[in-house]
Amino acid sequence: MFLKWFLGLPAHLRIAIILAPFIAIGGYGLTDLWITKNQPKQAAPISMEALQLQGECWLATNQCALQNARMKVALVRKDASQPGLVRLEIFPDTNIRGIEMSLVQAGEEHLIVVKPNEGGGAWPNPESGAWFVEFPEKLLTPSPSVLRIALAKFGSVAYAEIQQPQF
Repeated sequence: MFLKWFLGLPAHLRIAIILAPFIAIGGYGLTDLWITKNQPKQAAPISMEALQLQGECWLATNQCALQNARMKVALVRKDASQPGLVRLEIFPDTNIRGIEMSLVQAGEEHLIVVKPNEGGGAWPNPESGAWFVEFPEKLLTPSPSVLRIALAKFGSVAYAEIQQPQF
């Protein structure tokens, strides 16, 4: 019955009935490709690299250096823009996309906003300062137990956790 009906149709309708499912499936696939064409594709996974503390971290005397195979970072305490604030400047020896920092005090973590300096600057010229952070001096009482820092570059993140930093 069906075959007699199908063969009785004009040729263009038979071709349309046969091709319609293939066109629908192909259209679905092409629509998916068209919608997802602008989504970024991650070429390689981001590597996490630990920074090692070089000696002890004495920020009061500007002796705090971190290093790994691909990066050196110096932390320097400077005069703050206002009284009651503490200013740290961070000098990486390579280009950095962003820095996150936090202080752990009595089991509570305080996130600190790190900003790039207007003048730029980089290693080994610490006069202009590459990045800086200013935070209230009250975060240093009682003395923080841990200073955490993470530096993001293209394709990698370098991180360190400094136990008992000396401000």
